[in-house]
Amino acid sequence: MKIFLYLILAVLLLSILITPIVEVFMLGRDKILLSSTVHNSFRAAREASYSYLDMRNVDAVVDKEVFLRSFARTFATSYGMDYINPTSNPLRFVSYDETFNDFFVTIEFYEDTGTGDATITIVTITAESEYRFRTGYMRAIGMGSANPYMLTISRTYTMRIEN
Repeated sequence: MKIFLYLILAVLLLSILITPIVEVFMLGRDKILLSSTVHNSFRAAREASYSYLDMRNVDAVVDKEVFLRSFARTFATSYGMDYINPTSNPLRFVSYDETFNDFFVTIEFYEDTGTGDATITIVTITAESEYRFRTGYMRAIGMGSANPYMLTISRTYTMRIEN
């Protein structure tokens, strides 16, 4: 009888110890997913938003509205979400199946002539969301927290046309 009691106690202790480790791995996976989604959405938006008349002069001038719409469409498709207004900044994404909390993506544009005559555009993308814990044990701990864990990534890209 004592063996069964020790076995049950060991299983409970191991589950309490393993649960946060599993959550850390899931958090790492979500950060990698967010990073690759931001990068892929930027690449798709970059190609869709270049002004071709300016490309003749090797200028990377971006149509900001087209960039925001293309970025929103690609980001929403990658996460299985819907976007609220594709031309507002910050962009807001809402999950269909409540897998993720709402994402807010802020995109800032800065045009610079650089060292030469060509215009380059520097784009800073910041995506953030309150992290939704996957395991029940961590959800119970996180619900009472006044400071939720934020899943955040910030990337800066330089858009230029090579001659």
